[in-house]
Amino acid sequence: MTVAPDASPHLVADKHVVVTGGARGIGRAIATLLHQHGARVMLMGRNESALAATAETLPGSRWLSVDVTDSQS
Repeated sequence: MTVAPDASPHLVADKHVVVTGGARGIGRAIATLLHQHGARVMLMGRNESALAATAETLPGSRWLSVDVTDSQS
């Protein structure tokens, strides 16, 4: 993964970020990049096993199984 030349990675260092759909695909890539730049990552999504697997690759991250389209969730 690369960062755009004008990006400022220090802007996310020590910040808490929530990534919905963070278990796979683009969400996982975003979570990984933010983690690499020092953000404290909270992964959210519907698939518990995929969230747990992604969280294992991002030390210190947390995850929560939730469907953001369901207000009861």
